[in-house]
This record gives sequence, C-alpha cells and structure tokens, in this order.
Amino acid sequence: MMENWKIYKSFNKLNGIIAGSTTKNVEKNYSYSLAVHTGEKVDLIELNRKNFSEKFPENYKFITFLQIHSDIVIDVSDFNFYTNWYRGSIEADGMVTNKKEVVLCSLTADCLALLAFDPIAEIIGVAHAGWRGTQKNIAKNLIKKMQKLGAKIENIKVALSPSIKSCCYEVGEEVAKNFTQFSEALVKTGEKKWHLDISIVNKLQLMDLNIKEENIEVSTICTSCQNSDYFSYRKECGCTGRFINFIAMRKQD
Repeated sequence: MMENWKIYKSFNKLNGIIAGSTTKNVEKNYSYSLAVHTGEKVDLIELNRKNFSEKFPENYKFITFLQIHSDIVIDVSDFNFYTNWYRGSIEADGMVTNKKEVVLCSLTADCLALLAFDPIAEIIGVAHAGWRGTQKNIAKNLIKKMQKLGAKIENIKVALSPSIKSCCYEVGEEVAKNFTQFSEALVKTGEKKWHLDISIVNKLQLMDLNIKEENIEVSTICTSCQNSDYFSYRKECGCTGRFINFIAMRKQD
C-alpha cells in the first residue's frame, strides 16, 4: 500500500496496524509536503492530503494538532470528527487512542516522531519530539497516557522516525546542557559546540520506563543527510515542508 514510504519492521510483523512515514515526491505539490502551516498554498497541500488519505480505506479519519514543542499528550479516543482531517486549534505534541480506523499523525522535518502500539490492549500513540519536547520527556507522557487507557509496559512497541542525527545536528551550550546525562547522545565538537542525537535520548528515556530495548525500533535515517527524500528544516534553512509520521489500527474482519 505504501511501497515508497518508510515502513517500520516492528509494526510490519503485527496484524491490525498501519504505520509509517511519508517521503518527498517531486511529482506532487511542494514535493509532497503535508503541512498547512508552512506558508505554501493550502489548497495544494489539501490535494496532497487527499492523495495521502486515499492510501487508506474510505472510512478512515485523520488527526493532526498544532505542534508547539511541548510535552502535552491528549487522549483523542472520544473526539468527534466533523471532516476527514481533524486539525482544530488544539495545541499538543502527542495523542493516544483506543479507536480503530483513526490515523494519528505527527508532522516533522528534522524533529523526531514516536509511534507506539500495544497490540494486546489495542492502543496506539504518537508524539512529536524536537529538542524541547525531548528535554521535557514527552516520551514519558506518551507512555503514561497509553497506560491510563490500559496499555502494559511489557507489551508496548515503539518506532522512532527518521530525524536529524548527531552527524548534522550541532547545538550550542544552551541546548546541550539539557542532555549532559545522556553521554551516548552528546558529542563535544568544539568550543561550546556539541552534536546531539535526540533519537538516542528518546530511546534511553523509553528504556528508563522499562520499555524493552528489543521493542524499540530506531530509524537510522538522518533527514539532513537524506534531504532528497525527507524534509529538513536545518538543511533547507527553515524554508521547508513537512512529512507525516502516522499510525492507525485496522478493524479486524
């Protein structure tokens, strides 16, 4: 169904789950950006979203929020959907649900997306984590919110999306000081300069919650290095679209 998109091995082996990340497509408007907040013509972005939604069965609903680099995670299980795409004015960076045929979406261009699934309790979640969300440990809030719905730590599987890696993500002291406890993710490169890998930080934060390491899939793709396939805010100097990281549960026959 999504042969040209990034698909996660840990979810591919499971029944009842659809999860992945879109990639650029130069044949589509704005290289297949799916963000309505980045200054492109919204009607053309809507055509991209229509194309994306057509990859799913007709009755699926899609939900995005206004991402604000917070640690806010919302349970959207009881949301009423008035259109095919729900994107109200709610500000949040994470969502969870126990409803099937609802596609949770996070828009990124260097930031990390966490896609989570408990196949036993049938609960999914998504979170958007830049360095600010990572510093606030949005991963913890995502898992805790899933647990409130009935998810069990030992059953939760998480995929970490393509994101900017330490090879390309140089930060100053004001950012680096927030991650000194994660030595594996922070490399000093010069006077008050470090290279940071937020995917490593998020993996360690998940493991601190007792998520099994074998249940965490980390994409090795750097969005800056592979800018031909993925939007990169830093590589494209802020003038860029966004790709979508998505997860949904199918209804079983």
